[in-house]
Amino acid sequence: MNRSGNSFTENQSSNLAVNECVRYILCQEGSKIPIKHCDIRKHLEDNFGAPRNLIKNIITNANNILKNVYGYKLVQVDAKQSQYIVVLNKPCTKSMLSTYNNPQHRKLLIAALTHIYMTGAPVKEDDMWKFLTEAQLMKEFDVDKKKLLIKTFTRQMYLKYIKGRNDTFFFEWGQRAEEEIPKIFLLSKMSEAFNVGPDYWAEQYIQATSNENNGNDEDDE
Repeated sequence: MNRSGNSFTENQSSNLAVNECVRYILCQEGSKIPIKHCDIRKHLEDNFGAPRNLIKNIITNANNILKNVYGYKLVQVDAKQSQYIVVLNKPCTKSMLSTYNNPQHRKLLIAALTHIYMTGAPVKEDDMWKFLTEAQLMKEFDVDKKKLLIKTFTRQMYLKYIKGRNDTFFFEWGQRAEEEIPKIFLLSKMSEAFNVGPDYWAEQYIQATSNENNGNDEDDE
């Protein structure tokens, strides 16, 4: 039973539940923090009395609306805890991270991701601070910017912050970055900056074009 006292029936209320699921997901997307399946379920149960055996179908239908109407899609990022992120259905090739609201944070994030990508391997924490300082994107002892990378961008799954040997920490691309950011775009910007062809960086070029072809194959399915 829902709060109005009417029992949940698929015919009468499923469309309302799907639309509310879409609204809830879009509201949560603003923070870029992964959305827990249990939070979606609780929201639908509390507001519509939706039975658990219909939650999966409601989320599936909501995802179809996200794709066809809003240009987004749900991607499961943690099967064990059942969490989702909301990303563009097709990566934007004209404006990187176009859904990220803070332009200064976006600039810092793109620089960090580009540095990791062009390095071709996870980047040591100290090397990342040195790079961003030399690029004049942060000051040497800028605690707030460091927290942004270590805490915020990792929670949003743009970056991974991983402990290696001898208590050395590394940054690498997170799953949201892999889903949202076409590497060929980063490489084309680098080639423009250095006035060389994108295949000048052979390893990165092979990776970028491989990712692009894989993405096109998925779109054709």
